[in-house]
Amino acid sequence: SVLVHREYNDFIEELVSKFPHEKEGILKFYGTCWQIFNSLNSLELKSLEEPLYLFGQFFKKPLECLTLAYYLPQNAGDIARKFIKDQQLLSFIDAECFIVSTVNALQTPMINASMVLCDRHFGGINYPVGGVGGIAVSLANGLVEKGSAIQYKANVTNVILENGKAVG
Repeated sequence: SVLVHREYNDFIEELVSKFPHEKEGILKFYGTCWQIFNSLNSLELKSLEEPLYLFGQFFKKPLECLTLAYYLPQNAGDIARKFIKDQQLLSFIDAECFIVSTVNALQTPMINASMVLCDRHFGGINYPVGGVGGIAVSLANGLVEKGSAIQYKANVTNVILENGKAVG
């Protein structure tokens, strides 16, 4: 088993101690993850579906955007296999991807894998109780506690405004 340390260098040291013959591959794979993570982290967080935003980001951070564009169609498994041959280590990377994306490395987008595999060492990852669905449940419960009603799959035909606020 491998302990995933909070400190990146401790994690890499532990992983290399288990797979010393794959040191170079480990450093290259996780180095690629950091390159992608740093590119993501350098951009302002807004919707990637807004063309003007993307256009502006490209001119502000062209290398970072090109890095992300290059890795966009690639998966973590193919990238790992470029650098790593040990099947047990590849299985470990599969498990890491499965934990965060519920699919193996060959089915996990490299950008997604990089974001999660690096963030745990950068700022730490905190998951809500009940998974991400717990956020919606807590929000709905809070709205109901404040007197609102939640009507799932209801079509809105009109919003009633009073003094500029939606009241119904």
